[in-house]
Amino acid sequence: MITITYMPNQMLKTLAPSGYFVSLLLLALVLLIGDESFGATRWLRLGPLTFQPTELVKISTILMIAFVGSKYRPGLIPLCLVLIIAVIPTLMILSQPDLGSTLVLTFSCILMIFIWGVSWKVVIAFGLLSVGLLPVAASIVPSYQLDRIATFIDPSRDPLGSGYTAKQIDLALNGSGLWGEGFFSESQALAGVAVRNSDFVFAQWLEATGAFGGILIITLIILIVSRGIATAVPQSIIFNQLAILGLTSLFAIQSAVHIGVNTRFIPTTGITLPLISAGGSSVISVFILIGLLQSMNLKRSEYP
Repeated sequence: MITITYMPNQMLKTLAPSGYFVSLLLLALVLLIGDESFGATRWLRLGPLTFQPTELVKISTILMIAFVGSKYRPGLIPLCLVLIIAVIPTLMILSQPDLGSTLVLTFSCILMIFIWGVSWKVVIAFGLLSVGLLPVAASIVPSYQLDRIATFIDPSRDPLGSGYTAKQIDLALNGSGLWGEGFFSESQALAGVAVRNSDFVFAQWLEATGAFGGILIITLIILIVSRGIATAVPQSIIFNQLAILGLTSLFAIQSAVHIGVNTRFIPTTGITLPLISAGGSSVISVFILIGLLQSMNLKRSEYP
């Protein structure tokens, strides 16, 4: 984060295309030789370490769209180019499969296209087209992900299998109250959930700290997002403005999806909560994101 904060602003823009293509190459390697875990192939193994390129791809895609948006005004050909830039990694991530990251990247790209200056009517049209392609997406998504959607609707259908996590989240939230049960409670409903420190960390936090703790985390997330938006407003550099708003939306949407899953508002998807969840790749990527925001905030008008 500190290193990226003090990188020259022009270098960030210059490296955006190469960063995008390198991240796509890493994503392709995942599909070819990646490690499988929890029914998905999302990790590359580097000796004793594992690395998830999807986390970097989300950032590099946002920067690449900002790069194109800073060079061209909204039009048919530039818009098609932006859509190609967004669709390629999105489909590659969906094929892993990683539905949570697919949703986050899709909504972030749609928001960036709108911020770029494309008519809201065009954005809505693409949104409706995306809805129309849901049957195609359903054919790509494996059966266990469809089971999660069915379990979201009726957790009791398989209480010891696909519905186990949903049932335990319900127990954790129902027993948390205003102040929670504390971190050392012997009756932790999420104790048997394998990824409670990453994909379900907000539910674990709610169980321990209650509604008060949940409001605290959401307030801090809103503070970071509001600072990102405030940083973008005075920017005189188009690349910086688009990148800041895109990265801020990425942070906000990923946080919202995680919290939505952990409070049972949306079906289960494996996605981390920025700055809270355990996990090497997600922690590194969020500090890269914050470093980029700080770097562009320091250099508001380095070049016209």
